[in-house]
Amino acid sequence: MSKEWTPNEQLVPDPRDDVLNLIRAAIEMVESAKSVPLSSSVMVSKEELLELLYRSLDRIPYEIMEAKRLLRDRESYLESVRLEAEELLEAARAQAEGFVSKTEVVRQASSRARHIVQQAKEEASKMRFEAEDYADQRLAALEIALVNTLKAVKAGRERLAISVTVREPSKPIAASHESLEDEFFDQDEG
Repeated sequence: MSKEWTPNEQLVPDPRDDVLNLIRAAIEMVESAKSVPLSSSVMVSKEELLELLYRSLDRIPYEIMEAKRLLRDRESYLESVRLEAEELLEAARAQAEGFVSKTEVVRQASSRARHIVQQAKEEASKMRFEAEDYADQRLAALEIALVNTLKAVKAGRERLAISVTVREPSKPIAASHESLEDEFFDQDEG
């Protein structure tokens, strides 16, 4: 009865569903899970863990789209500043033609236009670096969380493998141990 994952079409998840928070919650669930008696394995709700992981998968495209939106906004800002600078330069040229004798005005307007263009380039560069840094930080944090989750899963599987190999398959489990296991597993049926 495992649910097949399909991406969330809305891509507007709850802000608390940050990928890192969801993965941390999954790790915390595994780390704080109750141990299986007589074993190093733990009991974790499959449905709860899968829900956290599915929500993480739904959130990843949203965060990537958010980073892309920031880059588009930066490009839009750059274009508007470039157009404004061109308009200022054109206005300066028009003034220069109208006031040939007033070269100081033309010089100041050109200087101001160059200054505005330079500021726009610096601001655009800064915004690009910030957007790239943000995207890199989010991807690095996601990578770390995924590596930690993988380690937790691997450690759990190794503990489970050790507990399986400790018992010899040819020896029957003592009757007293069988009744303990029956009682333990009967709890799951109720």
